[in-house]
Amino acid sequence: MPDGGRRGIVAGGIIALVLVAFGVFVLPFAFTTPPPIITRFVATRAFSPGNDQGRAVATVAIRLSEPSNVVITVKDPETGEVVARLADGAEVVRRRTLAVRWDGTGPDGRTVPDGTYAIDLSARAGEKKFSKSRRIVVDTTAPSPAVTVQSVAAGCIASADAPGETATITFSAPTAGVSSEPRSIGARGTTSWTWDGRDSRGRRVAPGIQPVRTIARDDRGNRASRVLTCWVAHLNARAVPGQPASGDAVGVAIAGRGNPEVTLSLRRRLGTPGDPVGTRILGDPVGEEVTGPASSARITIPAGVRPAELWLLAAAGPRRQALIGFREGG
Repeated sequence: MPDGGRRGIVAGGIIALVLVAFGVFVLPFAFTTPPPIITRFVATRAFSPGNDQGRAVATVAIRLSEPSNVVITVKDPETGEVVARLADGAEVVRRRTLAVRWDGTGPDGRTVPDGTYAIDLSARAGEKKFSKSRRIVVDTTAPSPAVTVQSVAAGCIASADAPGETATITFSAPTAGVSSEPRSIGARGTTSWTWDGRDSRGRRVAPGIQPVRTIARDDRGNRASRVLTCWVAHLNARAVPGQPASGDAVGVAIAGRGNPEVTLSLRRRLGTPGDPVGTRILGDPVGEEVTGPASSARITIPAGVRPAELWLLAAAGPRRQALIGFREGG
Protein backbone atom coordinates (compact mmCIF):
# COMPACT_ATOMS: atom_id res chain seq x y z
CA MET A 1 0.00 0.00 0.00
CA PRO A 2 1.37 3.42 -0.93
CA ASP A 3 2.57 5.64 1.90
CA GLY A 4 -0.13 8.18 1.14
CA GLY A 5 -2.83 5.56 1.67
CA ARG A 6 -1.39 4.54 4.96
CA ARG A 7 -1.25 8.12 6.13
CA GLY A 8 -4.89 8.57 5.15
CA ILE A 9 -5.99 5.57 7.18
CA VAL A 10 -4.07 6.77 10.24
CA ALA A 11 -5.47 10.26 9.93
CA GLY A 12 -9.01 8.89 9.60
CA GLY A 13 -8.54 6.83 12.74
CA ILE A 14 -7.36 9.82 14.67
CA ILE A 15 -10.35 11.84 13.54
CA ALA A 16 -12.70 9.04 14.57
CA LEU A 17 -11.14 8.87 18.01
CA VAL A 18 -11.49 12.63 18.40
CA LEU A 19 -15.16 12.44 17.47
CA VAL A 20 -15.78 9.63 19.97
CA ALA A 21 -14.04 11.59 22.70
CA PHE A 22 -16.10 14.64 21.82
CA GLY A 23 -19.29 12.61 22.15
CA VAL A 24 -18.26 11.10 25.47
CA PHE A 25 -17.07 14.28 27.16
CA VAL A 26 -18.92 17.12 25.49
CA LEU A 27 -22.35 15.92 24.47
CA PRO A 28 -23.58 15.12 28.02
CA PHE A 29 -22.95 18.75 28.90
CA ALA A 30 -24.60 20.00 25.79
CA PHE A 31 -27.79 18.03 26.51
CA THR A 32 -28.18 18.21 30.32
CA THR A 33 -30.97 16.38 32.18
CA PRO A 34 -33.66 18.89 33.12
CA PRO A 35 -34.14 19.46 36.88
CA PRO A 36 -37.07 17.81 38.65
CA ILE A 37 -40.21 19.83 39.30
CA ILE A 38 -39.36 20.04 43.01
CA THR A 39 -35.73 20.80 43.81
CA ARG A 40 -36.13 21.19 47.58
CA PHE A 41 -38.57 19.67 50.06
CA VAL A 42 -38.12 20.25 53.80
CA ALA A 43 -40.49 19.94 56.74
CA THR A 44 -40.51 20.35 60.50
CA ARG A 45 -39.48 17.05 62.04
CA ALA A 46 -41.40 17.33 65.31
CA PHE A 47 -43.67 19.87 66.99
CA SER A 48 -46.16 20.34 69.80
CA PRO A 49 -49.50 21.76 68.60
CA GLY A 50 -51.02 24.41 70.83
CA ASN A 51 -47.88 24.84 72.92
CA ASP A 52 -47.41 28.56 73.58
CA GLN A 53 -43.90 28.00 74.92
CA GLY A 54 -42.65 25.68 72.21
CA ARG A 55 -42.80 24.77 68.55
CA ALA A 56 -46.57 24.97 68.07
CA VAL A 57 -46.81 24.93 64.27
CA ALA A 58 -45.13 22.79 61.62
CA THR A 59 -43.84 24.26 58.35
CA VAL A 60 -43.48 22.54 54.98
CA ALA A 61 -41.38 24.36 52.36
CA ILE A 62 -40.64 23.47 48.73
CA ARG A 63 -38.71 25.01 45.84
CA LEU A 64 -40.08 24.59 42.30
CA SER A 65 -38.15 24.63 39.05
CA GLU A 66 -41.25 25.53 37.01
CA PRO A 67 -44.95 26.36 37.49
CA SER A 68 -46.74 23.28 38.81
CA ASN A 69 -49.88 21.93 40.42
CA VAL A 70 -48.89 20.97 43.97
CA VAL A 71 -50.68 18.69 46.42
CA ILE A 72 -49.48 18.42 50.02
CA THR A 73 -51.34 16.18 52.45
CA VAL A 74 -50.75 14.86 55.95
CA LYS A 75 -51.69 11.22 56.41
CA ASP A 76 -51.86 8.66 59.15
CA PRO A 77 -49.23 6.20 57.87
CA GLU A 78 -50.98 3.21 59.42
CA THR A 79 -54.48 3.82 58.04
CA GLY A 80 -53.67 6.03 55.06
CA GLU A 81 -56.32 8.47 56.22
CA VAL A 82 -55.77 12.10 55.20
CA VAL A 83 -55.81 14.16 58.39
CA ALA A 84 -54.93 17.51 56.78
CA ARG A 85 -54.70 18.96 53.28
CA LEU A 86 -52.13 21.76 53.08
CA ALA A 87 -52.16 22.32 49.30
CA ASP A 88 -54.94 20.95 47.10
CA GLY A 89 -53.37 21.27 43.64
CA ALA A 90 -56.30 23.24 42.25
CA GLU A 91 -54.17 26.19 41.10
CA VAL A 92 -50.81 26.33 39.40
CA VAL A 93 -48.07 27.53 41.73
CA ARG A 94 -46.00 30.03 39.77
CA ARG A 95 -43.72 31.12 42.59
CA ARG A 96 -40.25 29.63 42.95
CA THR A 97 -40.93 28.73 46.58
CA LEU A 98 -43.98 27.66 48.55
CA ALA A 99 -44.32 27.38 52.33
CA VAL A 100 -47.39 26.05 54.13
CA ARG A 101 -48.12 25.55 57.82
CA TRP A 102 -49.92 22.89 59.80
CA ASP A 103 -51.27 23.58 63.28
CA GLY A 104 -51.68 19.88 64.10
CA THR A 105 -55.46 19.78 63.77
CA GLY A 106 -57.48 17.23 61.81
CA PRO A 107 -60.68 17.59 59.75
CA ASP A 108 -62.75 18.07 62.91
CA GLY A 109 -60.59 20.97 64.10
CA ARG A 110 -59.17 19.02 67.01
CA THR A 111 -55.50 18.34 67.60
CA VAL A 112 -54.55 14.93 66.24
CA PRO A 113 -53.20 12.30 68.66
CA ASP A 114 -49.48 12.16 69.34
CA GLY A 115 -47.62 10.03 66.84
CA THR A 116 -45.73 9.95 63.56
CA TYR A 117 -47.48 11.18 60.43
CA ALA A 118 -46.56 11.25 56.73
CA ILE A 119 -46.35 14.47 54.73
CA ASP A 120 -46.98 13.44 51.12
CA LEU A 121 -45.98 15.80 48.33
CA SER A 122 -46.93 15.42 44.67
CA ALA A 123 -46.47 17.89 41.84
CA ARG A 124 -47.38 17.94 38.14
CA ALA A 125 -46.19 20.19 35.32
CA GLY A 126 -47.60 19.04 32.00
CA GLU A 127 -46.41 15.46 31.52
CA LYS A 128 -43.80 15.73 34.27
CA LYS A 129 -44.61 14.36 37.72
CA PHE A 130 -42.93 14.34 41.12
CA SER A 131 -43.76 12.65 44.42
CA LYS A 132 -42.03 12.28 47.76
CA SER A 133 -42.86 11.84 51.43
CA ARG A 134 -41.48 13.06 54.74
CA ARG A 135 -42.17 12.01 58.34
CA ILE A 136 -43.34 14.41 61.04
CA VAL A 137 -43.88 13.74 64.75
CA VAL A 138 -46.71 15.27 66.76
CA ASP A 139 -45.63 15.33 70.39
CA THR A 140 -47.57 17.13 73.09
CA THR A 141 -46.27 15.03 75.99
CA ALA A 142 -43.73 16.56 78.34
CA PRO A 143 -40.73 14.61 79.68
CA SER A 144 -41.50 12.86 82.94
CA PRO A 145 -38.36 12.25 85.00
CA ALA A 146 -38.51 10.73 88.45
CA VAL A 147 -37.67 13.67 90.73
CA THR A 148 -36.40 13.47 94.30
CA VAL A 149 -35.17 16.07 96.77
CA GLN A 150 -32.99 15.01 99.68
CA SER A 151 -32.30 17.24 102.67
CA VAL A 152 -28.71 17.31 103.90
CA ALA A 153 -27.02 19.37 106.60
CA ALA A 154 -25.57 21.83 104.10
CA GLY A 155 -28.70 22.24 101.97
CA CYS A 156 -30.52 20.05 99.47
CA ILE A 157 -29.75 17.58 96.68
CA ALA A 158 -32.28 17.45 93.82
CA SER A 159 -32.17 14.62 91.29
CA ALA A 160 -33.99 13.88 88.02
CA ASP A 161 -33.86 10.41 86.51
CA ALA A 162 -35.05 8.77 83.26
CA PRO A 163 -37.25 11.43 81.62
CA GLY A 164 -38.33 8.99 78.88
CA GLU A 165 -36.84 11.16 76.11
CA THR A 166 -33.93 13.51 75.64
CA ALA A 167 -34.65 16.50 77.84
CA THR A 168 -33.16 19.63 79.33
CA ILE A 169 -33.33 19.75 83.13
CA THR A 170 -33.15 22.90 85.24
CA PHE A 171 -33.23 22.99 89.03
CA SER A 172 -33.89 26.04 91.18
CA ALA A 173 -34.60 27.26 94.69
CA PRO A 174 -37.11 29.96 93.70
CA THR A 175 -37.43 31.75 97.03
CA ALA A 176 -33.64 32.06 97.19
CA GLY A 177 -33.32 33.25 93.60
CA VAL A 178 -30.77 30.59 92.59
CA SER A 179 -30.84 27.96 89.87
CA SER A 180 -28.65 25.48 88.06
CA GLU A 181 -27.48 25.77 84.48
CA PRO A 182 -29.75 23.81 82.11
CA ARG A 183 -28.28 20.39 81.46
CA SER A 184 -29.25 17.87 78.77
CA ILE A 185 -29.79 14.20 79.60
CA GLY A 186 -30.86 11.22 77.54
CA ALA A 187 -34.07 9.24 77.82
CA ARG A 188 -32.58 7.05 80.58
CA GLY A 189 -30.09 9.56 81.91
CA THR A 190 -29.83 11.10 85.35
CA THR A 191 -28.61 14.39 86.72
CA SER A 192 -28.54 16.13 90.09
CA TRP A 193 -27.96 19.53 91.66
CA THR A 194 -26.68 20.37 95.12
CA TRP A 195 -27.91 23.60 96.67
CA ASP A 196 -25.93 24.93 99.62
CA GLY A 197 -28.87 26.69 101.25
CA ARG A 198 -27.69 30.16 100.26
CA ASP A 199 -29.44 32.83 98.24
CA SER A 200 -28.22 34.62 95.12
CA ARG A 201 -26.10 36.97 97.27
CA GLY A 202 -24.42 34.12 99.13
CA ARG A 203 -26.37 34.57 102.37
CA ARG A 204 -27.79 31.63 104.28
CA VAL A 205 -31.55 31.36 103.91
CA ALA A 206 -33.68 30.90 107.00
CA PRO A 207 -33.71 27.29 108.22
CA GLY A 208 -36.84 25.28 107.61
CA ILE A 209 -38.93 24.20 104.64
CA GLN A 210 -37.77 25.55 101.28
CA PRO A 211 -39.22 24.74 97.84
CA VAL A 212 -36.99 23.21 95.14
CA ARG A 213 -38.29 23.29 91.57
CA THR A 214 -37.34 20.91 88.76
CA ILE A 215 -38.27 21.78 85.16
CA ALA A 216 -37.94 19.23 82.37
CA ARG A 217 -38.26 20.44 78.78
CA ASP A 218 -37.94 18.71 75.40
CA ASP A 219 -36.90 20.28 72.09
CA ARG A 220 -40.56 20.76 71.08
CA GLY A 221 -41.08 23.04 74.08
CA ASN A 222 -43.14 20.57 76.10
CA ARG A 223 -42.48 21.37 79.74
CA ALA A 224 -43.17 19.71 83.08
CA SER A 225 -42.47 21.21 86.48
CA ARG A 226 -42.34 19.67 89.94
CA VAL A 227 -41.85 21.55 93.19
CA LEU A 228 -40.80 19.46 96.17
CA THR A 229 -39.88 20.45 99.69
CA CYS A 230 -36.46 20.52 101.31
CA TRP A 231 -35.48 21.17 104.91
CA VAL A 232 -32.57 23.58 105.08
CA ALA A 233 -30.83 22.97 108.42
CA HIS A 234 -27.40 24.67 108.47
CA LEU A 235 -26.79 22.27 111.37
CA ASN A 236 -25.35 18.77 111.23
CA ALA A 237 -26.94 16.88 114.11
CA ARG A 238 -28.20 13.38 114.86
CA ALA A 239 -30.38 11.92 117.59
CA VAL A 240 -28.81 10.00 120.48
CA PRO A 241 -29.95 7.25 120.70
CA GLY A 242 -30.94 6.91 117.05
CA GLN A 243 -33.63 4.29 117.76
CA PRO A 244 -35.32 5.39 120.96
CA ALA A 245 -38.32 3.73 122.51
CA SER A 246 -41.41 5.34 123.96
CA GLY A 247 -40.48 6.96 127.27
CA ASP A 248 -36.76 7.34 126.43
CA ALA A 249 -34.81 10.55 126.94
CA VAL A 250 -33.20 11.73 123.70
CA GLY A 251 -30.34 14.12 123.09
CA VAL A 252 -28.33 15.19 120.04
CA ALA A 253 -24.77 14.89 118.82
CA ILE A 254 -23.65 17.89 116.79
CA ALA A 255 -20.83 17.61 114.30
CA GLY A 256 -17.89 19.91 114.82
CA ARG A 257 -16.10 21.31 117.81
CA GLY A 258 -17.67 22.99 120.80
CA ASN A 259 -20.68 22.39 122.96
CA PRO A 260 -23.30 24.88 121.77
CA GLU A 261 -26.52 25.51 123.60
CA VAL A 262 -29.42 23.81 121.86
CA THR A 263 -33.18 23.87 122.14
CA LEU A 264 -34.87 20.50 121.66
CA SER A 265 -38.56 20.06 120.85
CA LEU A 266 -40.81 17.27 119.60
CA ARG A 267 -43.46 17.74 116.87
CA ARG A 268 -46.03 15.43 115.34
CA ARG A 269 -44.77 14.00 112.05
CA LEU A 270 -47.27 14.74 109.26
CA GLY A 271 -45.02 14.52 106.23
CA THR A 272 -41.43 14.27 105.08
CA PRO A 273 -39.12 16.76 103.34
CA GLY A 274 -39.12 15.75 99.70
CA ASP A 275 -42.92 15.69 99.60
CA PRO A 276 -44.71 18.08 97.20
CA VAL A 277 -45.00 21.69 98.24
CA GLY A 278 -48.21 22.20 100.19
CA THR A 279 -47.82 19.01 102.21
CA ARG A 280 -47.67 19.70 105.93
CA ILE A 281 -44.48 18.38 107.49
CA LEU A 282 -44.78 19.45 111.11
CA GLY A 283 -47.78 18.94 113.38
CA ASP A 284 -48.51 20.12 116.89
CA PRO A 285 -45.82 20.22 119.60
CA VAL A 286 -45.56 17.18 121.88
CA GLY A 287 -44.52 18.06 125.43
CA GLU A 288 -42.31 20.95 126.49
CA GLU A 289 -39.13 22.03 124.76
CA VAL A 290 -35.78 21.71 126.54
CA THR A 291 -32.77 24.06 126.34
CA GLY A 292 -29.24 23.37 127.46
CA PRO A 293 -25.73 22.43 126.35
CA ALA A 294 -25.74 19.91 123.50
CA SER A 295 -23.77 17.45 125.62
CA SER A 296 -26.41 17.27 128.34
CA ALA A 297 -29.76 18.50 126.95
CA ARG A 298 -32.33 15.71 126.87
CA ILE A 299 -36.00 15.57 125.90
CA THR A 300 -38.30 12.69 126.82
CA ILE A 301 -40.58 10.95 124.38
CA PRO A 302 -43.95 10.67 126.15
CA ALA A 303 -45.05 7.21 127.18
CA GLY A 304 -47.40 5.64 124.69
CA VAL A 305 -46.16 7.79 121.77
CA ARG A 306 -44.35 5.99 118.96
CA PRO A 307 -41.03 7.73 118.13
CA ALA A 308 -41.60 7.08 114.40
CA GLU A 309 -44.58 9.45 114.63
CA LEU A 310 -42.41 12.36 115.80
CA TRP A 311 -39.85 14.83 114.54
CA LEU A 312 -37.07 16.03 116.78
CA LEU A 313 -36.18 19.69 116.22
CA ALA A 314 -32.72 20.77 117.37
CA ALA A 315 -32.02 24.51 117.18
CA ALA A 316 -28.60 26.02 117.85
CA GLY A 317 -29.50 29.68 117.57
CA PRO A 318 -31.98 31.28 115.13
CA ARG A 319 -30.04 30.40 111.94
CA ARG A 320 -29.36 26.69 112.53
CA GLN A 321 -32.14 24.17 112.99
CA ALA A 322 -31.96 20.44 112.22
CA LEU A 323 -35.04 18.29 111.62
CA ILE A 324 -34.30 14.77 112.83
CA GLY A 325 -36.40 11.67 112.40
CA PHE A 326 -35.85 8.42 114.24
CA ARG A 327 -37.00 4.86 114.01
CA GLU A 328 -38.49 2.93 116.89
CA GLY A 329 -36.16 1.03 119.16
CA GLY A 330 -36.38 -2.68 119.82
